[in-house]
Amino acid sequence: MRKKKDEYHKLTNLYIKQKWLITKKDELKELIDFCDDVESKDLIFSLLERFSYLDNETLNLLLNDLSDYIINDTGFTENTTQLLSLTYDDEADSGQKILDNIKHPIFKKGWRSIKTVNTFGKSIKNYNSGKTEIVIIDEFIGSGKTLRNRVHYLNKNIKGTFKLKCCFIAGIKESIDELINDGIDIFCPLQLERGISEYYKGNELSKVEDLMLDLELKLAQFINEKELYDYSFGYGGAEALYTMEGCNGNTPNSVFPIFWWLKDKEEKERKTVLTRFEIGF
Repeated sequence: MRKKKDEYHKLTNLYIKQKWLITKKDELKELIDFCDDVESKDLIFSLLERFSYLDNETLNLLLNDLSDYIINDTGFTENTTQLLSLTYDDEADSGQKILDNIKHPIFKKGWRSIKTVNTFGKSIKNYNSGKTEIVIIDEFIGSGKTLRNRVHYLNKNIKGTFKLKCCFIAGIKESIDELINDGIDIFCPLQLERGISEYYKGNELSKVEDLMLDLELKLAQFINEKELYDYSFGYGGAEALYTMEGCNGNTPNSVFPIFWWLKDKEEKERKTVLTRFEIGF
């Protein structure tokens, strides 16, 4: 009885800190019940308390910050700039969503005919037509692996000199610092710490990592062609605590899969706290 009472108070405190969870009471209850012990439940509570959840007002604030940076701080000019989504194939994703969203504040700030490019491969054609100043646009940077691959693509395929800046709404600070140290210029207003390895220390860190691994072992190890191992602790081990759900976004695969992985080890469908749309699920 005492444990249930403690759990009730923890849930109440969580709703006060993270109001977006109030509409997800059933999903949250299922997640808490998914944990076998108090320590695992406490870990879930701790991670959820530290989540960054972007509402429309915050998104608009950050889009304006990105727009100010592009127009005033890059040194680029409108006529020679292309805003380039990180999207590689023809599947719609959050990079294209942010690219579409940023057009409005860019327009209001005076760039009325800026070139936007919604798939990465089209950047070469636009470079050849004079758009030699490139701004990569995306929502979230986790491990940084995808961005590294895209920069490599540009360096390999553009036959000439170009200037490059990268703009993200949010990302993992450690990954951003590493990329900047490697010479990739990034502007990212919302920079986050890793959810476990940069919060816990010493013996407590090892214990908490084991708790998360145990929780992941209770998930389906494969969903069609998707393997959980590739997303353990978030893709690339990013340990992200972030989402911008609803019509504006899609939970990044950098987030711990315990919050969005669709099936448990018995192949039973889960009611997940977060939603990630991904082909192959």
